[in-house]
Formats: sequence, structure tokens, C-alpha cells
Amino acid sequence: MTEIVLMRHGHALSAHEAGVSTDPERPLSPLGEKEVLETVLHLKASGFVPDLIVSSPFLRADRTAAIAAGVFPGAPLRKDSALSDGRLQSVLDLLQLSSAGGPRLLLVGHQPLLGAIAAVLLGTEAFDVPPAGFVRLLPAAEAGHCSLVEYYTPLSGGKKL
Repeated sequence: MTEIVLMRHGHALSAHEAGVSTDPERPLSPLGEKEVLETVLHLKASGFVPDLIVSSPFLRADRTAAIAAGVFPGAPLRKDSALSDGRLQSVLDLLQLSSAGGPRLLLVGHQPLLGAIAAVLLGTEAFDVPPAGFVRLLPAAEAGHCSLVEYYTPLSGGKKL
């Protein structure tokens, strides 16, 4: 794999606030829209340009990915239920898209799944990825593992490690 960004969707309205009946229908809040754009612009300014954006089909993640696609118009956008169904192995299988020389991936999904994926790839404890935050990873010498490039939270303005 070349480079992976695991990004959580932006702040979303509750089902009650949004007037929807199911969790997958919850939209981003106005704050979420703003934070997502800030985060994606930060990624672009730091030199990350995805070759592919893959999101959960849930509305809040899909909208987050659409905002990213607006900033990175050359990156195809697709949905994959692996990023919403909560099965860690399904997402790890999805990461095979970026095997040896493959694309730089921007994966947009949900907690706690994203934090668990980061933990597996880094060999650490799970990350708490906040709304519109991300974990940016590069492959390490050991196959199947990565090194941390950046852990970004919109409130902190980013934290490079």
C-alpha cells in the first residue's frame, strides 16, 4: 500500500434533529460541513492527494466524501458497505486495493471501526478519531503494518506525530 487516510465523517445531526427515522439517514450538521472542508483542505495543503475516495454509504459519510471529491476532483468516488457494517476484516480486505504501488486511499467511515483499523495497522491501542478527524498512514517495512504520519483533529488544528 502506498498511503491511507482513515477519515471520520463530520459532525452529524441526531436522527431526531434531522427528522429521519434511521441512523444511515443522518446528515452532516452545518458545523460538520465546515469541519470536513477544513480537514480536506488541510490534507491537500499537506500534500495528500487521493487516487480513490471510498466511503460508507451512510448519508453523513457519503456527504463527507462528496466534499472531499470537490477538493480532489480527479479522485473517483465509490461507496462500500465494509465501511459501515462494522466488520474489521472487511475493511482490511478493502485495503488490498492499495497493495504494492496501488492507489493512495481516502477512506471515509465511522467510529469505532476507523480507530480499530488504525490500531491493527499500527500495532497500537485503538484511536479515538473525532468527527472530521483522520489518521494518515504510510506502509512500514513489516508487511501489513503502517507508520503514523499524522493524527488530525479539527479542534486541535492537527497533530503531526
